[in-house]
Amino acid sequence: MSTLACCDLGVHSPHRHGCNVRKLLRPLAVAFLSAVCLGAQDARPVSATNPIIVMRQLNFNPPQITVKAGGTVEWRNEDIFSHTVTADDGSFDSGLIEPGHSWQMTFKNAGTAAYHCRPHPNMKAKLVVLGANEQSADGAIGSPATLKWSPPRTPEEFHPILVNFTAALLPLALLSDILGLTFRRQSFHNAAWWMSLYAAVITPFTAAAGWWWRRAQGSALPAKLITVHQWLGTAAVVLLAVLAIWRWSIHKRDAAPSFPYLMLAAIAVLALVYQGSLGGRMVFGK
Repeated sequence: MSTLACCDLGVHSPHRHGCNVRKLLRPLAVAFLSAVCLGAQDARPVSATNPIIVMRQLNFNPPQITVKAGGTVEWRNEDIFSHTVTADDGSFDSGLIEPGHSWQMTFKNAGTAAYHCRPHPNMKAKLVVLGANEQSADGAIGSPATLKWSPPRTPEEFHPILVNFTAALLPLALLSDILGLTFRRQSFHNAAWWMSLYAAVITPFTAAAGWWWRRAQGSALPAKLITVHQWLGTAAVVLLAVLAIWRWSIHKRDAAPSFPYLMLAAIAVLALVYQGSLGGRMVFGK
């Protein structure tokens, strides 16, 4: 009761701090549980005459569906990203479906088609088309959606993971140096030095994954955008190496970063923002 009293009546108590923390964390916990429940829920019922597959939270829902030959299937994008419906064998491709839009296709011939989303290759599903006299093994039209995770194995999976490190480390390094100058704290400068070093080490692997992606699936990406994105990424490797060496010399002298260094770091951050916008346009169609 004392815990409730301190939360509701404002009574000063040793439990007061814990109550305030719980008040702040409660909305986050509710949001997290809601997201988990939404992601784990079963697929909506699918109509036999006009089945609808929903793209939401980077999943096709349901991930497997059975229809009769001559049936029309609709894919509805209720996600925040653009997606594609692309057959693994290349027999059909919707192109980018923007959020709030849909795409339909009529399947005339019996068979099985596995498909995926080109920008998000972990999004996979299967469509079974039955002949006029065929019946599915379980008699079901759709099956519940399941959440699956698999480790990254392809360049389009590795590249977005690695690029996030560079995108985070360099701006944080610049911010740490600015805070160090503002508050005259060497600890901020030390953090900036380490983040600059990590960014310079990781970025070559990021660029290599980008080149690998271009080699593997370059034909499926906008030609001009991928070329500019590719060479900017390569230039970023050189720029971040220069910044890391410069920052190391500053750190070795136990000095504060100079204005020219901060300006070059700021230019590098702006270049990363532009680079990220190009990547977003290629992946999400924006």
